[in-house]
Amino acid sequence: MHRVNQRERLIPMNIYRKEIARARLGDNIANHMGFIFALALYDKFDLTFKQITNYYTKTVNKRVAWQDDNNDSVTSQSMMEYCRKRKIDVIGWVKSIPMSQKLYMADIQKGRAVLGADRNIESALASTMYLTIPTLKESYRFSNAKIEEFMKWVAYYIDSYWRKQSKSKEHYLSDAIIR
Repeated sequence: MHRVNQRERLIPMNIYRKEIARARLGDNIANHMGFIFALALYDKFDLTFKQITNYYTKTVNKRVAWQDDNNDSVTSQSMMEYCRKRKIDVIGWVKSIPMSQKLYMADIQKGRAVLGADRNIESALASTMYLTIPTLKESYRFSNAKIEEFMKWVAYYIDSYWRKQSKSKEHYLSDAIIR
C-alpha cells in the first residue's frame, strides 16, 4: 500500500476575508430583494400582511430546498426552465437594471462587500427572481402580465432605493424604511 502525503496549504487572512465577503454577497442581495418584493406586493398588488408572510415562507422553503444538494426537485436548471417555458425573461430583467444599482443592492458602494464580485450580483438577482416567480404563479395565480408588472415595480423600487432624494443626503428608500 502506498502512502500519499498531502501538504496543507494555508490561505492568507486577507484572501480568506475576501472569499467570505463574496459568499455573503448573495445574502446581501437576497435580503434586500426580500424586502423590496414584500414592499411591491403590499403596495402595488394589495397583498395582506398574512399573504406576504405566507409568500415569504414559501419562497424561503423553496430556497432551502434549492440549496439542499440531495434535493433534485428544485435546481437552478428546473427554475430556469420553469420561467423559460412560461416565456418570462428574468435574464433580460436583470440586465435592464443598471450596474450602479446592482452594486448598491449588494452593499458594495456602502463599503460592506468585496469589489470584483460584480459577476455574482447578477446571478444573485436572477436567483431571487427565479425563486419568487413560481410562488407568485402557483400560490397567487399571477399571470405573465402580472409577473411582468411585478418585475417593473421591483426595478422601480430598486431605483428608488439607490437614488437620493433631491435636496437631501438621504436615499428615498433606506434600509430602515424598507424593513
